[in-house]
Amino acid sequence: MVDRRYPELWLAIAGFLVAFAWEMFQMPFYNMSGMTAWQVTKSCALASVGDAGIMVASAWTADRVTRGGLWAAPLRASPLVIYLAIGIAVTIAVERIALRSEWGWQYSDFMPTVLSVGMVPIAMWVVVPFVSLYLASRLR
Repeated sequence: MVDRRYPELWLAIAGFLVAFAWEMFQMPFYNMSGMTAWQVTKSCALASVGDAGIMVASAWTADRVTRGGLWAAPLRASPLVIYLAIGIAVTIAVERIALRSEWGWQYSDFMPTVLSVGMVPIAMWVVVPFVSLYLASRLR
């Protein structure tokens, strides 16, 4: 039986799995030259842990700000908007920092950008959190 007291745990699990699939499929949009398949897989797994963490932090904040609204049925718009807005804001910040850092990454020529931020990671923070939230609510 699924423990209903910890919805963020189920979001972390679903979020990691969905984010990992997205991370692997978006690799053509990043410059991965010189990396082995194993290195790319490890990089995607690490990024997916971060993505899941951002989802959980965003969900926790949205739920607290709306006094339990994120996990209410039916789901209202305000907790969902807060959840997505936090994730998108964090993504933009991380992308801008990583693109300028030695430890960061570079976009390939295939990456569409707006104001120097890739649209694929922004799209990810619309699709992946929705799917992950849906799966987590089903697991609950």
